[in-house]
Amino acid sequence: MLEVKDLKITAHYAKKEIVHGISFSVGKGETLGIVGESGSGKSMTSKCIMGLLNSRAFVLEGQIRWKDQEINISKNHLPDHYRGKQITMIPQNPMTAFAPMVKLGKQLKMGFSDTENFDGKLSEILKSMNLNDCEKIFKSYPSELSGGMLQRIMIAITLLQAPELIIADEVTTAVDAASEYQILMELEKLKKKGTSMIVVTHDFGVAAKLCDKISVMKSGKIIEQGETKKVFASPQHEYTKQLLEASMLFRR
Repeated sequence: MLEVKDLKITAHYAKKEIVHGISFSVGKGETLGIVGESGSGKSMTSKCIMGLLNSRAFVLEGQIRWKDQEINISKNHLPDHYRGKQITMIPQNPMTAFAPMVKLGKQLKMGFSDTENFDGKLSEILKSMNLNDCEKIFKSYPSELSGGMLQRIMIAITLLQAPELIIADEVTTAVDAASEYQILMELEKLKKKGTSMIVVTHDFGVAAKLCDKISVMKSGKIIEQGETKKVFASPQHEYTKQLLEASMLFRR
């Protein structure tokens, strides 16, 4: 479905290349994990796929193909319904993802043209994620809810759009252990339904739980990639070994 080939991202004014010619693909119903430390280029890659990088600030090179159609990444000319309906991104910081001065019920509707029975449909999804007081959520400002609740609300909005590919960017980083468990359960449900996903994370444990294959990034390069089980069982690069050991140590 999605193919990224020789992607390069350069900061225009600094003349600094941030992502160095990376390539990967995601098939229908497949989950790819992009794993690496902060600053490795994971989120930049995700934003480029979504067409969220300003071409005045970044020089974008390489090729992105979506369902055999080439995306013009240098000018961000995207096909109709590409962003949102076909590919959706769950951002990593739930506390800054919403407008702080607008109640959630109002702003959640803003991205939808069809709002018939919107509250009812969203309430069903929220309840499936153990968010039962939907009326209170709709009447709340973002600052009145926890990061874990806001993250699950973003996932609910994503589910309501029913995209073909979901990019989940560090969705468990800023939440507590209970919320992390709930979020991973929801992503597992999506996987079982056959939704394609890119899971961006620094945690090998999260990747091992969800992903069919893994691309390990460091300093803007993919240094190792392959089937999750094979990489997990026998990492070839020293950095991959360090990530794996750190993840296992944390989860003991």
